[in-house]
Amino acid sequence: MFEIELLFAFALFGVGLYGISSKNDFLRIFFSLEMLLNSVILILASSANHLGMTQNLALAYMVIVIATLEAAAGILIFILANQFSNKIIPDEFNEVQNND
Repeated sequence: MFEIELLFAFALFGVGLYGISSKNDFLRIFFSLEMLLNSVILILASSANHLGMTQNLALAYMVIVIATLEAAAGILIFILANQFSNKIIPDEFNEVQNND
């Protein structure tokens, strides 16, 4: 079971790295960063469970809750930036500021 969890976490990390390196869309980069964070949390939590250190799993759950709040804040920033500039690609935000 531990090996399957690690395999899933490494696959999730790989998908996150691919998403960061290949896309310039703000939402895709943001969700790829979330995948990277969640894969590291999954590795730490499954390793702690495998080693019998279950008292620190509450910390992992707290990090997951904080990451969820961070995702909500990031989506809010994206929505506000999209309403302001009607652009999705972050590289084009500077052009909007320079034109004003």
